[in-house]
Amino acid sequence: FRKDEQGKITGAYVQDQETKQSFLVTASAFVNATGVFSDHLRALGDSHATARLRPSKGVHVLLPLPPDFGADALLIPATEDGRIIFAVPWMGRLLVGTTETEAGPADEMMVTKEEADYLLRHLNHYLLKPFQSGDIVAAIAGLRPLIQSGDSRATKKLIRDYEIEVQPESGLVSMLGGKWTVYRAMAEDATNAVQKLLRSGVTACRTREFLLFGSAAQAPSLNSWPISAETARHLVSKFGSEATAVLRLTEEDPALLAPLVDSAPQIRAEVVYCVRQEMARCVEDVLSRRLGLQLFDWNLAMRAAPAVAEILARELNWSTARAAEETHAYVARITRMRQEISAAQWQ
Repeated sequence: FRKDEQGKITGAYVQDQETKQSFLVTASAFVNATGVFSDHLRALGDSHATARLRPSKGVHVLLPLPPDFGADALLIPATEDGRIIFAVPWMGRLLVGTTETEAGPADEMMVTKEEADYLLRHLNHYLLKPFQSGDIVAAIAGLRPLIQSGDSRATKKLIRDYEIEVQPESGLVSMLGGKWTVYRAMAEDATNAVQKLLRSGVTACRTREFLLFGSAAQAPSLNSWPISAETARHLVSKFGSEATAVLRLTEEDPALLAPLVDSAPQIRAEVVYCVRQEMARCVEDVLSRRLGLQLFDWNLAMRAAPAVAEILARELNWSTARAAEETHAYVARITRMRQEISAAQWQ
């Protein structure tokens, strides 16, 4: 950060990680909304700031949805170590989680065999037909930015709430903790804190009534487009009222109507849309964070990777070698994730 003589932040030196170009961003106020990395930014604002976060690793595994499971979720209220596990029907899969172990931002987020076995062991108590680790079709691992509370040492006992902190000297506004389910409340409180800091008066917040992009009241009809009913349902579910914008890309290039991979509803036009409208920059951006195919089925995601890399290369001016490297790196990462859960199953 760049600071004035009183220690107030007046600018931030940032670097574009693709071009490696550095530049200065100036502003009247700065908000630190960096999740598990928040303490690092707080220390840049005030070198005497004490750590507030205790990141916790949580994992979920995805299984084929049993045909007789129904539409309701299963709650396991108390495991052998006093935790809670959910099994939720989600996008045609059974999403099971979560675990709770201490970890840090530098740790690689992989679901281990022990974590997967822990979830399956408790889930299988309530199923007529138990699952094995080889049944897992995908898995997710991530960090929660839990706030340090009192002298609690176990991450499972830390609070799930959030806190808006304003450093007295630097003026840095930090959003600490919280969950995606309360992101609108966090945004409102953080914006109010910035307005108070700038002494501009707190205005009424619109976030409670603000519609998300693509959330028109009525879903668009895609009957006139040459796509399957499954693809139409997928596009409306994923893009809402913007589904027609995705399909309009196929008017300039009909080849974009082709599926990314057989037996999956995603089409090539979605990749182009995600690059142009949603800032996708790599294969994992598309398959995990945009289209969700990686969360549905690792095998399908790996089969789709070459087509995704080919489209990214055209959109982002990659070389053929760069596209091949991106595909290889993505497939290698997914292979490692599978082997971590059950090495014997995938050898």
